[in-house]
Formats: sequence, structure tokens, C-alpha cells
Amino acid sequence: MDKVYCDWLGTLPDAAFDELLSCADEFFAINRALIHDHQTILTELLRDESALVPVRWQHYPKDDVCDPGSGAMFYYHAHDSTDRPGDEHGHFHLFIRPDIDAVFSHFVALSLDARGQIRSIFTTNRWVTDEQIRPAQALIELLPDAFVIDRSRPSWLVARWLMMVARLLVPQIQQALWLRDGALNWDGAQELPQALLEDRSRHVLSEVPIHMIDVLQMIQREGLLRYPL
Repeated sequence: MDKVYCDWLGTLPDAAFDELLSCADEFFAINRALIHDHQTILTELLRDESALVPVRWQHYPKDDVCDPGSGAMFYYHAHDSTDRPGDEHGHFHLFIRPDIDAVFSHFVALSLDARGQIRSIFTTNRWVTDEQIRPAQALIELLPDAFVIDRSRPSWLVARWLMMVARLLVPQIQQALWLRDGALNWDGAQELPQALLEDRSRHVLSEVPIHMIDVLQMIQREGLLRYPL
């Protein structure tokens, strides 16, 4: 994936790369501020909860977060230990829509460890989030611009962090979505059978490991190539 990411960086026009640099700077600044206060993105998300250990399956926040302008959404929750990897604390589910009146589509989930570090991204079958499943290419054409969350609650910082992640991980998200469609044996042209979409034995359809430090270092190297000191 490193080569794919580096190749993608090399194709970006300077203006688009400069936007990505700004996203990397903001992502780094948010994490630095959290570290200074001995916090993580998870403690920030759960700061108004009575306990920092999430109740299994409960959404955080309880009524989810939906942007009134874009219709983008997110929530965080945790499964029991038999349903996801043992080193996973929980995961964010992220959603977008082609327009505000459309039904939402899940485009990726971010799996986090107990320190709030992203360990992977993954996609799920339709029944998991009750979404309208759309072809990978249709979602890719909407991203990352469709994922805009301008809300102060439960945390403006968490919303900005998620937005920056969606912009920094474009190639990985694309790969996860293409792998999802491959797992469904779907080219996007035909309607998928309901029995397949509701198959409880098919939960996670694709998963891509993530190392954010590597991502930031690749962006830094590309920046030095474009703008030598």
C-alpha cells in the first residue's frame, strides 16, 4: 500500500497536494493538543459520559452525529470481544449522502485501539448499518468532499479529526471500497440480491491496515520533493 500511496501523492496537482498538507498539519495539531492534555481522541469523544469504557453496542453519541448541510454522519461503538479483534477498543462508522435528502451510505469504519490510534479501516455488509449500499465508484466520486461534519457536539475536535482522516486516507478508502465490491462480486451495474445484503454470516467485507505515522511521513517526503528546503 505504501507504493500505491506514494504514487497517488505524485499524481496530485500542487493545489491538491497543498490541501493535503493542510489536512496533515491539522491532524498532527489535534493529536499534539490531545497529548499535551494527556488525552486521546477517545477520551475527547467520551468526555461527557459517566464512564470512559463504552457500553457494548451502544452508539456514541446516542443519537449519532449528522451534519445538517451535507448529511454526513458518524458514530462510535464497540463490539464484544468475540466479534472484533481483541486489540480493538471500538470503531467509528462514517456515512455520506449524494445529497441531503438521499439515504445515507456507509463508506468506511475506522478501527481504533485503546490509545485512540487507528489500526485499520474496514467495510461492512448492508445489514450492519442499515444503509443504502452504493457502488464503490459512486462513493469514491463523492469523497472526500461529501464527508463534512460541522457540529460542536459531542466534540468539534473529533469531527475535525475524522474529516482530516477521511482526506488523508483517500487511497486506502478507495482500496477498501473496491475490495468490498469484489467480495460482493459486484460491478455496480446490477441490483444486489437481498439475501446477500442481509446475510448475517457476512459482516466485514474488506479491511485495510493503517499506520498513520507512515502516511504522514510519506506526505512529508513528497513535500520535500516538491518544495526543497
